[in-house]
Amino acid sequence: MVDQTGIRSKRVIVVDHDDATSQLIAEILEYEGFAPLCCSSGLLSVENIEQAQANLLILELGLGDPSAALDLLGELRRNVHTLALPVIVNSTDDRLLKRLAEPLRDLGCVALAKPFELDDFFLSISLCLAPGRSQTQRLAC
Repeated sequence: MVDQTGIRSKRVIVVDHDDATSQLIAEILEYEGFAPLCCSSGLLSVENIEQAQANLLILELGLGDPSAALDLLGELRRNVHTLALPVIVNSTDDRLLKRLAEPLRDLGCVALAKPFELDDFFLSISLCLAPGRSQTQRLAC
């Protein structure tokens, strides 16, 4: 299914430390016409993301040390095939998102605090996947 903006039917990788949350987000995305792929954080790698040919990554930072996620995001930005991949980062830890606001912005990520409103979630997705956006603009979605 493709809507008039061409946003739907896009592949979205969903990563969350809680399988139930990943499945819920995936079901919501699928209902809206996206093609979600759930991935455990242990299997998440630049190579796997590249192979999936995803259009968007939704990555939960979790409650632990966020350095692994920041390292992965840095690798994505250094890889020519994933350089412009839009990323939405989320966490229930509002303080963590505020502390990492600048590095996440520098890495071209949108940050959403959980729980988030579905309208805010889909607005972030729409901005990240808007047709006609250049690679530079995608980094600042």
